Amino acid sequence: MKRLFIIVLGLTAGSLSFKATAQTTQATANDQMRFGIKAGATLTNIGKYSFLGQEYSTDHKAGFQAGIYADLPMGGGFAFLPEATFTQKGFKLKETVGETTGEINSTLNYLDIPVLIGYRPSPEFTLFAGPQASFLLSQKTVVKANGNEVTSTTDTDNLRKSVAGGVIGVGYSITPNININGRYMMDFQSAAKEDQNQDKAKNRGFALTLGYTF
Repeated sequence: MKRLFIIVLGLTAGSLSFKATAQTTQATANDQMRFGIKAGATLTNIGKYSFLGQEYSTDHKAGFQAGIYADLPMGGGFAFLPEATFTQKGFKLKETVGETTGEINSTLNYLDIPVLIGYRPSPEFTLFAGPQASFLLSQKTVVKANGNEVTSTTDTDNLRKSVAGGVIGVGYSITPNININGRYMMDFQSAAKEDQNQDKAKNRGFALTLGYTF
């Protein structure tokens, strides 16, 4: 019985020591300037879209996001978290009028530059928010009628080349190096130029990424 008590005591002490070491490692990592890479998926739409004199609600479109980030501690649990990411946005729209079903599938590729401030209520969790500038890289829009392609364009003349927006989200560090990050993104300006009568067509949606911090 005495030997069993000693074994249990040893295992308990070892477990507590391991947990304390892990927490110390995590806390130390959070006090250092660090950099990382990330990649994941997006799910976005543009809200309302005007087409042929009618206004439609757009459906979500899946996309891709990948980029780099920095983690710069500011003290008091706060951190400066700038990023540069390639982000796919866009929308889908499908409507049936009479015997004709029309579809629009649009993909817009941006370089997003979020300038975020984060707060860590614990070493593992990070709450963050801040403004974001998005720079248009390319786009492709395909229009179909009854499943047949009518037209396809990569022209960007009618789109804003830069758009202001914002980001809010939460991150969780699985280990000091590996993290997951979920966010909601929304542009404050229309994706289209002012003369296109698309004031409500603003990129918005979610991104979920897996990151590695060096």
